[in-house]
Amino acid sequence: MMGDSTDSLTVINFWATWCKPCLEELPFFERIRLKTKDKPVRFWYISLDFAEQQKTKLDPFIKARMPGAKVFLLDETNYDKWITKIDSSWQGSIPVTLVVNNSKKIRKFHNSELNEVQLNEIISSLL
Repeated sequence: MMGDSTDSLTVINFWATWCKPCLEELPFFERIRLKTKDKPVRFWYISLDFAEQQKTKLDPFIKARMPGAKVFLLDETNYDKWITKIDSSWQGSIPVTLVVNNSKKIRKFHNSELNEVQLNEIISSLL
């Protein structure tokens, strides 16, 4: 993920189906993902849902509300092992968004919920 050398801007959103603010911002991410299909922008959704609920809750949610999205389940429950590797300021709350473009040396971490205008501005300013 971080070793990618393409010109693509990668928007990485950490979320979960049990997180109300995550579900509130998700439609904005999906609308922008679909609008930017022809631009060098990709969206990766990192779900922090419980692994045992993947087939019963997460997969049906993705199929119904995020068809075609790249969703990864991060089932490492020892958050101390990986949270600070994402960003040293992250305390573990979600939603959070990391925007990366390695070829342009861009790395922006947003430790709060984003609305559609904010997300559009972030992407436009970093392309």
